[in-house]
Amino acid sequence: MMNKFNTLRVRLVLWTVLINAVLLVVLGGGGWVLLQRQQNQELNDTLKLTAAQLAAAVDVVDGRVDVPASDTETLIERGVFGWVIDSDGVVRATIGRAASLQLPTASPSDLADVQLNSGEPIRIYADRLGESKNMVVVGISRQSSQQALQRALLAFSIAVPLVLAASAIGGLFLSSRALSPIAAITSQARCISHDNLTERLALAGPHDEVRELAQTFDEMLDRLQSAFEGEQRFTSDASHELRTPLGLLKVQISLALTRPRDAQALTQMMQAMEGDVDRMTRLVETMLSLARTGELLDQHLCVDVVGLLGGLADQMQAANAIRRIRFSLDASSGLDVQVRGDPDRLTQLFLNLLDNAAKYSPDDSAVSIGVKPQAAGWAITVADTGIGIAPEHLAHVFDRFYRTDASRARQTGGIGLGLAIAQAIAKQHGGCITVQSEMGAGSVFTVWLPNR
Repeated sequence: MMNKFNTLRVRLVLWTVLINAVLLVVLGGGGWVLLQRQQNQELNDTLKLTAAQLAAAVDVVDGRVDVPASDTETLIERGVFGWVIDSDGVVRATIGRAASLQLPTASPSDLADVQLNSGEPIRIYADRLGESKNMVVVGISRQSSQQALQRALLAFSIAVPLVLAASAIGGLFLSSRALSPIAAITSQARCISHDNLTERLALAGPHDEVRELAQTFDEMLDRLQSAFEGEQRFTSDASHELRTPLGLLKVQISLALTRPRDAQALTQMMQAMEGDVDRMTRLVETMLSLARTGELLDQHLCVDVVGLLGGLADQMQAANAIRRIRFSLDASSGLDVQVRGDPDRLTQLFLNLLDNAAKYSPDDSAVSIGVKPQAAGWAITVADTGIGIAPEHLAHVFDRFYRTDASRARQTGGIGLGLAIAQAIAKQHGGCITVQSEMGAGSVFTVWLPNR
């Protein structure tokens, strides 16, 4: 049974929460760094501007330092304080609350973060006063900027869990909505078995990936149903074909055992039984051959189709000499028709078509074989002048055990598998067989084989 904590829905939610958490951390961390840099830049600009203003405002006359009050009021409003010291490090003047603070150690053009005895963090900047040896040291508290950073960090630490919780809830809702069709597909698919292959999902809704999956599943069920029904028909037809000679064989044996018979009568009965056994043997061998066409090709050799057809035409003409059926091959001189495949199975394919043409052709007639090049392969035709095939039968001539004339097929020994085998072999080689026919005018079977 599926673990409820290992479902696709839970994994989607966890991935959503994880991705959102990573994004929040990256964005939050980046924002915090940018805020800190901006605050530092503002403090640095304020200190440097203040130092420049003091350098321009401070007057040094006979060693006496004069700092105009009008210039320092603006600086004090900014929260800036400072010291003016001489070359000996003696404080000559103070600005703002610097009078009550200890002078930090600083070098010219030096930006530094220091901490006062009270624990207050400040940032200082030192610069020379013009060409004199006096130096101005200005400072500003960093406490408010640090508090702003702390507030931002607190807000971020509160917002992240709330956003992730909302993301998890939203993810559960969206995944439930998105996966509900899959749950419906799963529930309905469990109800489909070999007993009700006619059931279909028929999923409604928007034409998205899930609906496309359902349609693909329905198409697969169509193919499975067709194959299953085909196998059922094949089994039923095979059972029927085997039942008839077995029944006849049973009758012959029963008659032979009912009373004593002379040697001639027994010989006739045994000959009849031998015919039934031969028919069953042909049927079993043909069914095995048909089953073998579902396997992969044993060989992928270059087959000379023209040479193969020429040899088969000579064999079929010799076999039908009594009926005076002529087999002719119409191929351009020097035409090189090479396909890759199994020569034995290709021989079986064309032999079935030629044998079928001979069976349904009248005596003293002709069967013509044609070879024509196509864009991506070859078209090999087998045309006869026989009885033809009715239009209603054309769509079924390649079905297993299908016979257009059952009584005539019995006379010729056919069991309705030759064309089915030929079509299966053609498909094995990447081609197919088509048929055109007219009643009383004959039939033309065309084998399409690709270049390989």
